[in-house]
Amino acid sequence: MQRGIVPITPAYELEYRYYDKDPSYRYFNRLFEIYLIERKSTGRSYMLHMDNCDIRDGHWAPHLHKASNVAKKLYFGITTVNWNEIKENFTACLIAELGEDHKKMVKKAMAKIASPKL
Repeated sequence: MQRGIVPITPAYELEYRYYDKDPSYRYFNRLFEIYLIERKSTGRSYMLHMDNCDIRDGHWAPHLHKASNVAKKLYFGITTVNWNEIKENFTACLIAELGEDHKKMVKKAMAKIASPKL
């Protein structure tokens, strides 16, 4: 498993996990998860994440999941399997969550995350 943390700001970070290759995953060949974490003085707090955990036919595109304690629970699929478009959609979601003032830092952090296909 590949695992890493990419800081966005002193208060936020992205944590990614790319698991070993699995033939049951069609497009990306493995399970991946990318988490948005808020760092507080009391510890780390999960805000949202994107993964491709659903391997049923027609459901292999990544999905976004939002923590129920942050706001209204959100669960929606990304309608593409192109990694660049997925990154753009997830970046837009992160900017909407953190605010426009963090836009440049979010884009820099997302540029450091490699494709799970590699």
